[in-house]
Amino acid sequence: MNKFLIGGTAAAAILAGGAAIAQTAPAKAHAPGARHAKMAQTETRTDVQTNVAKSFARLDANKDGFIAKDELNAIETKREQKLEKRAQHFDPSKMFARLDTNKDGRITAAEADAAASQRAQAKGGKTAAGSSNALFTRADGNKDKVITRAEFDVMAGQVRTRMEKKAEAPGPADRMFGQSDANKDGRVSLAEMQQNAFAHFDRVDTNHDGKVTPDERKQVRQQMHAQSNRT
Repeated sequence: MNKFLIGGTAAAAILAGGAAIAQTAPAKAHAPGARHAKMAQTETRTDVQTNVAKSFARLDANKDGFIAKDELNAIETKREQKLEKRAQHFDPSKMFARLDTNKDGRITAAEADAAASQRAQAKGGKTAAGSSNALFTRADGNKDKVITRAEFDVMAGQVRTRMEKKAEAPGPADRMFGQSDANKDGRVSLAEMQQNAFAHFDRVDTNHDGKVTPDERKQVRQQMHAQSNRT
């Protein structure tokens, strides 16, 4: 739920394209629009190899050909500090005021869409189709097509809780390290990192044609969701 912006565009972010939670990737932070755009694209094994190589180069701070635990610890510390700072500055009152453009004490779907569009234009991208509508529907507790301040506060409280939990949980860089360190020597090589990425790619490439499509990603997510519900 990958970056949450605090400030002039934060009000739009909460209803625009799944930006409720900051999600810092191991290598580089991506805006919500960029993350959604990537998920909507078909990815090949060559793409994986190229992206992993770029990520490895950024994570290998001392350029010794390995990613050591202390290098990741530095990244994780910065990630936690950013998330904690964002949680501290999370202000639902200001967000609601920015979204409620006509100041009538409620947010309509048109106001949410306008905010999402303005935010996308400011970032030089496009809002993922239907993303603001999906979040609007989720926030609209009584389904009367408007979001009241009380409904907004409920959603904002859920967002704050998730932000705080995310700051406390291991980050993607830390998880990547645990999954990629195949020989358990306390460091990750480029080959190990690529092997882990390819293993994930192959699990999602359900028809084994060397490509991962948006439909395959959706199918795997649904399977994982169904499995979690059974456990």
